[in-house]
Amino acid sequence: MTDHPDFSVVVKSRGRLPSPWRWEIYRSGRKSPVKQSEVYFTTVTEANRAGKNALNLYLSEFQDEVPRGSVPRFGRS
Repeated sequence: MTDHPDFSVVVKSRGRLPSPWRWEIYRSGRKSPVKQSEVYFTTVTEANRAGKNALNLYLSEFQDEVPRGSVPRFGRS
C-alpha cells in the first residue's frame, strides 16, 4: 500500500549527528508534510523503512473510516 499515487515518503537530514534523519509524508499538491517522524534515525534506510510503515498505518486509518461498498461509482448506469 506504500505505492499510493497521492502520498510519498521523503527522508531528509533535519537533525545533528549521530541521528540526523527524519521521514516526512507528503500528499500531492501540498508543500508541507501531512505527517513527520517525532524521532530521528541514524541511517536513511531506517528512516525510510519507518516512514513506509507510518504511511501504511496512516492510509489504513482512512480505509477503516469508509465502509466497503459505500464508495460511489461514477459512470453510466
